[in-house]
Amino acid sequence: MKRIAMLLSMCLCFATYAIAQTTITGKVTSFEDGEPLPGVSVVIKGTTTGTVTDIDGAYSINAPEPENILVFSFVGMVTEEITVGNQSVIDVQLVPDITQLSEVVVVGYGTQKRKDITSSISTLENDVIENVPANYSFDGAIQGRTSGLNISTSSATPGAAINVNIRGVTSINASSQPLYVVDGIPIVTGNNSALNANIQPVNPLADINPNDIESISVLKDASAAAIYGSRGANGVIIITTKRGSAGKTKFNIGYNTSVSKIANTPDLMNSRQWIEFMNAAAEFDGLGSNYWNSTLGDPNDPNLPTYNAYDYIFRTALAHNFDVSAQGGDEKTKFFVSGNYFNQEGIQVGQEFERISGRLNIDHSATDKLGLGANLLVSRTNHQRTINENDEYGVVVNAQAWDPTAPIIEDDGSYANPFNYNGWWALENPLLIAEQYTNTSVTSRVLASTFATYEILDGLTFKSTWSADFNSLTDEAYIPSGTNNSNASTGSGTYGTFEELAWLSENTLTYDLNLDGGHSFNFLAGYTLQESRQDFSTVEGTGFPSNQIIKISTAANRTGTSGSTSFGFASYIGRVNYSFNDKYLANFTIRTDGSSRFGDNNQYGTFPSGSLGWRVSEENFFSPLKEVVSNLKLRASYGITGNAAIGDFTWRGAYSLTSSYAGQGGTSPDILENPDLSWEKTAQLDLGIDLGLLDDRISITADYFEKTTTDLLLQEDVPGTTGFRIIQSNFGEIQNKGFELGINAKVLKLGDFSWDASVNYTHLENEVVDVVNDGQILSRNFVMREGLAISQLNLIKFLGVDPFTGDAVFEDLNGDGIINLDDRQAVGSGLPTYYGGVSNTFRYKGLALEVFFQFSGGNKIFNQSRHAYQNYGSLQSGLPYGNQSIESLNYWRQPGDITDIPRPSLAGPNDPDAQWQRFSTQYLEDGDYVRLKNIKLSYNLPSSIISKAKLSSVQVFVQGRNLITWTDYLGFDPEVSTNTASTDDLNSLQGEDFGTLGQARTYSFGINIGL
Repeated sequence: MKRIAMLLSMCLCFATYAIAQTTITGKVTSFEDGEPLPGVSVVIKGTTTGTVTDIDGAYSINAPEPENILVFSFVGMVTEEITVGNQSVIDVQLVPDITQLSEVVVVGYGTQKRKDITSSISTLENDVIENVPANYSFDGAIQGRTSGLNISTSSATPGAAINVNIRGVTSINASSQPLYVVDGIPIVTGNNSALNANIQPVNPLADINPNDIESISVLKDASAAAIYGSRGANGVIIITTKRGSAGKTKFNIGYNTSVSKIANTPDLMNSRQWIEFMNAAAEFDGLGSNYWNSTLGDPNDPNLPTYNAYDYIFRTALAHNFDVSAQGGDEKTKFFVSGNYFNQEGIQVGQEFERISGRLNIDHSATDKLGLGANLLVSRTNHQRTINENDEYGVVVNAQAWDPTAPIIEDDGSYANPFNYNGWWALENPLLIAEQYTNTSVTSRVLASTFATYEILDGLTFKSTWSADFNSLTDEAYIPSGTNNSNASTGSGTYGTFEELAWLSENTLTYDLNLDGGHSFNFLAGYTLQESRQDFSTVEGTGFPSNQIIKISTAANRTGTSGSTSFGFASYIGRVNYSFNDKYLANFTIRTDGSSRFGDNNQYGTFPSGSLGWRVSEENFFSPLKEVVSNLKLRASYGITGNAAIGDFTWRGAYSLTSSYAGQGGTSPDILENPDLSWEKTAQLDLGIDLGLLDDRISITADYFEKTTTDLLLQEDVPGTTGFRIIQSNFGEIQNKGFELGINAKVLKLGDFSWDASVNYTHLENEVVDVVNDGQILSRNFVMREGLAISQLNLIKFLGVDPFTGDAVFEDLNGDGIINLDDRQAVGSGLPTYYGGVSNTFRYKGLALEVFFQFSGGNKIFNQSRHAYQNYGSLQSGLPYGNQSIESLNYWRQPGDITDIPRPSLAGPNDPDAQWQRFSTQYLEDGDYVRLKNIKLSYNLPSSIISKAKLSSVQVFVQGRNLITWTDYLGFDPEVSTNTASTDDLNSLQGEDFGTLGQARTYSFGINIGL
């Protein structure tokens, strides 16, 4: 019995020991893509007991107590702590640590550690950009994501250009859009379509697949952008695409599909309301009640139909996006290859965007000192657009003007002609315009570069890059015969071509020097040479044999033009970065550019900048505060950048190529030569602070800036005795100043649950300080005035409705007793004075939820559409103007009524009793809005499930975009803008809305599979 008892005791001891030595196993993977993470440290908290994961991310560790806490840590990932409890298998997904990942920032011609940066740069990672539904270019995906960057989507037209400004509008006639640099290549971003009039321009940035992008750096101040010299005045956006890495080849397949609908439509009257409204107008004019019943119909008829044109021109649109990529390699050669197909129907009938693209990035180490690489993008896009904004034959405008008692489609299936019914403002059937008018632009693009790096000495590296950007564009437009818009009985067509080849050669030397005593230097010197040539042609024809044969060669009458332009740059660059003991920082940059765009006397311009930084938190005296304030850096910068985004032959004595006479071809002088013409120059001061709190759980960046542009490129009048009207000159000044704030916070971390948040805010003040012609009328609704912001709306001031007569009252500015265009006055700018975004991301194990709000405001919008559909029943040629807004029902009815809608009247525009609207502040509205821009819910399937199918990762997601907009604006959308056809429009004609297509509300579902 003693032996049996001893044996049982020994077994019990062994069992107890075995329990105490519980072995925990598991696998550590990346939350983003589900890939295994080798080399992850797994340690029992408070001990030295630990292990690391193997190549498959697997680990095994003995944990003696259930209370033990396993700590999982890996560079670039957020550390995880998990209590063992009664678990024997613990799988972990590590989340990227945004703070660590952004330690290295892409800057002009290189990279820099974030802690050493003394300029104002924002960085956006690929998780912000990829998988954004119904987004045709990456610039729309980053809207509201960082301070200082104002992005507006002017229209929901698929593939349409997007307006981007960094720290304000800096020019009047030259471009205010930033310079885009993709993998070191400054790319072509201008709208080169021949179909520019009254149609949304195409967006060359849509040629790039957003899912190929690894990161985006936004260079905002002069210190960051001056390395690009004459093209840095509007800031720089640097795009870095994905590259390969040594190890197992990773394959990724992604697909998402989206459903989109118009987010909002201004409410119009139904047939009964419209007839009653018109009858009220007739009664006010003494014509009796029910005046229109015999013409328009009986409003009390229960069978009275209402035809809402919105129902015909808007649709539920589908989008499909398919991606496939592979990246990998070994220590010698690394590669990334991808393919993409994207197709998006427009929410308006007749619009579509299609893109097919492929990318190949290769890096090869030929020797220990010689590195070679290449980047290649090939894409083809097809833009289907319709006449829309600012056009009397626009689809939306004619839908809003449509007689609600008139059918859109006749019983025989033909398109109804508005002139066979009532109302004179609808000039064409909107569905006919959408379905039968042709506006197609097809682009083919090749973006290629090769580079070589050679380490001459330790720390001294030479890099040579050669790149080319080839862009070919073909336009085709046709207005069918038999339509109200055709300028010939048998149709009219346009065919245009554009081809551009831009090449760039860059050669740079970099040298890293570290000296005793804590002195560190980084030197950059280089020479670049660039040339671009554009060839274009446009052929127009009328008199086609049928609407099915629309090639220009079949037209009876043909006219055509063709031409070419070119420009070149030769540049010298230099930069020095200095650091002393990682506390005192300095950066000095200089670039000299020579350009063919400027006069013989000023072909070269020099653009210097300097910045200083002080890492206060690294000082010894700061140590007592480190537990609370983990990082404090003060920054200051000043520099000068330039703007060369003007015509290629502006300074020269340009000639008109359409000066034939008496049957003889010829040319004629068109503009006077100015050999002294030079760059626009932008001087910018930036004062910034970078602050980290609680071990950088909260990081704050704040900047104040003043940005002054002088020597504006403007056309100046010259005496007629010169034989010319104008000369291109340097004159004028614009100022932008404001402040920016960005906050990132790891709000909460409880076990597997985490909550991260970010906020950014920008306040901006724009002022036209000096121009050639103060008070110049830029268009019917815009003026240029010193002391006010650019894009200044110029309208008659509406004083309200006389409560006794119901008449509209306007301010007689000049006191002549007549209300006309001479009574216009500056009433506010179309440029926002503040904008930003708020993001919250919640994670629990494999689940992630992001909720993103975007906002903008401080700007005015002239709602010209309201001017058209709130016209109080006026007549033209005996016909009503068109349908009315629901808001018009709040019209003045009797003496004493207080309202801002005058009494309706049938009086024509020349009748002294008319309530005919003026272009007045009656239709001026605030553009402020807050938008629930994006919600995305994603789930990464556990590796224990997907490993059985030999998959490394599977992520599924659902997403909603533009879900809710809070605004008082009465149009489709406060973000839209009619005037987008040229750089002048984007600078000085913002804030007008005339039939512009509003934003889409989009729901999408997607899946990404890693192999």
